[in-house]
Amino acid sequence: MALEAKQNETIQKFLKDLAEDPNFLFVEKFFKKFKDGELFLVGGKVRDVLLGRDSYDYDFVVRKVKGEDLEKFLAKEGSVDFVGKSFGVFKFVPGLGLEAKLSKNVKNLKPGQDGPKKFNLATAFDIALPRTDHAFMTGGYKDFEIISNPDLSIEKDLSRRDFTVNAMALNLKTGDLLDPFNGLEDLKNKIIKTVGEPNERFKEDFTRLLRAIRFSVQLYFKIEPETYKAIQKLASNITSMSMERINEELTKIISAPNAEFGFELLQKSNLLKYIIPELEQGVGVSQNKAHIYSVFEHSVKSLGFAAQRNYNLNVRLAALFHDIAKPKVKSGEGPDSTFYNHDIVGGKITKKILQRLKYPNEVVDKVSHLVRYHMFFYSIGEITDAAIRRLLVRIGKDNINEAIQLRICDRLGMGRPKAKPYKLMELEKRLHEVQMDPISVKMLKIDGLELMKILNMKPGPKIGLLLNALLSEVLENPKLNTEATLTKRLKELNKLSDAELKNMSPDIDKYEEAKKREYFSKIKWVE
Repeated sequence: MALEAKQNETIQKFLKDLAEDPNFLFVEKFFKKFKDGELFLVGGKVRDVLLGRDSYDYDFVVRKVKGEDLEKFLAKEGSVDFVGKSFGVFKFVPGLGLEAKLSKNVKNLKPGQDGPKKFNLATAFDIALPRTDHAFMTGGYKDFEIISNPDLSIEKDLSRRDFTVNAMALNLKTGDLLDPFNGLEDLKNKIIKTVGEPNERFKEDFTRLLRAIRFSVQLYFKIEPETYKAIQKLASNITSMSMERINEELTKIISAPNAEFGFELLQKSNLLKYIIPELEQGVGVSQNKAHIYSVFEHSVKSLGFAAQRNYNLNVRLAALFHDIAKPKVKSGEGPDSTFYNHDIVGGKITKKILQRLKYPNEVVDKVSHLVRYHMFFYSIGEITDAAIRRLLVRIGKDNINEAIQLRICDRLGMGRPKAKPYKLMELEKRLHEVQMDPISVKMLKIDGLELMKILNMKPGPKIGLLLNALLSEVLENPKLNTEATLTKRLKELNKLSDAELKNMSPDIDKYEEAKKREYFSKIKWVE
């Protein structure tokens, strides 16, 4: 009884908040307009209300109102888009931009005051008539015959949903909770379970295989045994789904606080080998004496620490993929095994994976760059400011913070006690200190146009060679970066051949490679 009373209290508080939220003025107007109409909140929001979990993913089902009448009503209350008769769903954005539609507590706000909680002019809701789905059992998201019927029971509509915890409805007029599939019980027991027979439910839409994992990760719920067995059995079918939908679910798993568990579950459920086989290849691959975990364990633990520290998606992806090439480049076995150039190869593999998973180009470029350059070396007292500047050129000014965060995840994922030891703090400090020093041709006090004027030259490849030769010297000594000094030096460099100038160009990768070979056996890299 105590639990039921608490549940009712939670629902009543939610309904009160809903009534005060200007985004939902249309709810009260709906009941005034349609005396016999029924309006239900369904799906994930009902689940989250009962869990006390904040979310803003509202789905509604309307009964006893004709589709054309509903569309006309919604059009008066905001903007509405009938997104396909194939799905029978209205996309509705409340029209809060009109002064007449603002509640008193919004209109009377003084400058600087906050509006009602969750006040959001751009909020979009799904509003649908009750529907029945006849799936063709191909697993495709749109392979359904959908029939909308305003007189269909809400229970029948809920029967088409994926998991029991998502198959509850809240009657917004009466406050009654409808739970025909015991979702509330599964919610209390923290269980993810399909509505109906698992194999049949997954065959309707194979993306649900990933959604089960995602909900387990986000909610910290266990997957019911029969549901889990069906996921393992049907895992290979995930390849039939579009990469865009896989990306959506995968990104939610990566973005969850419990991301480490998510990838462990993806691997154990057999899904990982069909989505990211390159990561699966690290399972059971032992490392050298610097590591206590296998490649896969270290990778997911690194992701876990990125999630714990709430690092952004780029760092999380880089933490997960930074050692992706180790199984490919491993040489030898036991404590002295090596993974030479796994950073270089890993950057290329990461780029291919992220492109395959349809991540935006800016994410692909950033993450593959972080993976490529995650093995930077540093030894206090033995590395010059010029070397720091070269390192900064390689990492990039805009990538310093994320590169340091990736190194922290790498360290913690190895079981190291300190996230940021003195060496790493000192490196971070020095990287920031040299940021104002010239580290690229663009930062030279003479540009290409001025160079051509000084030397009376026409456009050509030698201009780039001369500028890079200047940069090489300025990297060693930033004080040389004055217009007078560079002008004088240009006249001297112009006497050299193209081949001689090319040899002077600052080859940052070559520099780092030499340092790796020099320091590898005697200096501990910043793990």
